[in-house]
Amino acid sequence: MEQDYLEPYCQWKREKGYDAIEIELHGFNIDDVKVVLKQIEEGKSMISIMAENPRCLHKRFEIPNDIYNLEQIRALFWNGKLNIEIPKKVESNKLEISMPKLEFKRILKEDMKNKFISAVECLYANGKIPAFGFMLIASGLFAYKIIYNVMAFEK
Repeated sequence: MEQDYLEPYCQWKREKGYDAIEIELHGFNIDDVKVVLKQIEEGKSMISIMAENPRCLHKRFEIPNDIYNLEQIRALFWNGKLNIEIPKKVESNKLEISMPKLEFKRILKEDMKNKFISAVECLYANGKIPAFGFMLIASGLFAYKIIYNVMAFEK
């Protein structure tokens, strides 16, 4: 006699470096759960999840081999939930040029400081530092101090 399989509730989440599948398996323990990865055709694999105790649950996911790194799949069964993480392959044709975060902050800090100092020198040289200019300079120093402290705090 063949058993009827129910499909469990599941949620697929897309993250930057991997996709995650969360499957609700409340009432089952780890010995009741079987996860199988197999190639079904050229370029496609399937993750099959079966859980059996008096109830029987079954869920299948087709996974394209060209997007995911199937050798690094991880699964964790905890508190009635099965979490499967499927890492994405790194795209080799993408060129990402980035400046290290600390270097960018240093350049930004120096640039802001130099621009502010040159503005103050220009105003002073032209003798245009009335009360309004002084308030402007004071507020600029205050803003610079805040930004500097925020950058120092993020390090």
